[in-house]
Amino acid sequence: MIRFGTLRDWIAMAIIFIATPLAVFGGTNIACVGQGVSSDCAFTAVWISPLLLVIAGLVAGMITHGWTGLFVVGVGQIAGQVVIVGLAYTAGRPVPIDYFSAIVATIWFGAPIAIGYGTARIASRVAGRRSASKGDTPA
Repeated sequence: MIRFGTLRDWIAMAIIFIATPLAVFGGTNIACVGQGVSSDCAFTAVWISPLLLVIAGLVAGMITHGWTGLFVVGVGQIAGQVVIVGLAYTAGRPVPIDYFSAIVATIWFGAPIAIGYGTARIASRVAGRRSASKGDTPA
């Protein structure tokens, strides 16, 4: 039995919830430091944002596990995307919302998070099998 399973799920959800808007705004800020917003920094931001999401997925995958963990990570992602739209409207730069854009954005944010989450879970499973084969009790 995993100790504090529900708490771990909530923490993983919070990490993804915070990382999703941070990847958009933080990725742009990191890419454009000292040079202003230009096509060069936009291209760099396209690579930094998914990297931040993969890292967030890795951390979430180390904290929680299973289908429930994957579900709460997905809920955190969708909630984070809603925050992005809210922040854009608050900044006076409304984002047009249509079904196609919503699907593309969900894939754009979801794929790196799922890759990070899956990588962490596979690494945890491999480490658990190695320790079990040595006679240790898996965590």
